[in-house]
Amino acid sequence: MNRLKMNLAAITMATALASAATGMASPAHATTTSQSRIATSAASAASKVYFISSSPVTIPGCKAWMNGKKPGPKVQGLVQTWSGSDCAMRLEIDHNQQIKWVDSAGIGGSLNKGSTKFHYDGRGYKARVCVNNLNNGWDDCGAWY
Repeated sequence: MNRLKMNLAAITMATALASAATGMASPAHATTTSQSRIATSAASAASKVYFISSSPVTIPGCKAWMNGKKPGPKVQGLVQTWSGSDCAMRLEIDHNQQIKWVDSAGIGGSLNKGSTKFHYDGRGYKARVCVNNLNNGWDDCGAWY
């Protein structure tokens, strides 16, 4: 492999590691096959952060979703805003039919993202995110995972 290809591979791997470390994986994020392999290899070395495809909830100006993390199992709530909306997101965990609001994140402005910490979501637990647009009162919750 020539020096340019090695440098590009190193940059791609560093970017993948930074994304995995911040837990800011996004459902809209697209990678090429070679980037996916590098990202998967890099993420597997430490921990694997992945998008939970059943989790997104979108309302005008706001979107929330969850990432999972292995080893764990753990979940994280994420929120994104656009069009100058102020959005709040909460992560709820249900264990033995006891629903608790375990964490939240709020953001404002244009194309901003926020996230919660990772929280335990093992056997007997379910999690979901709820999002609220503070400017227009819209709110909704995603599916339980």
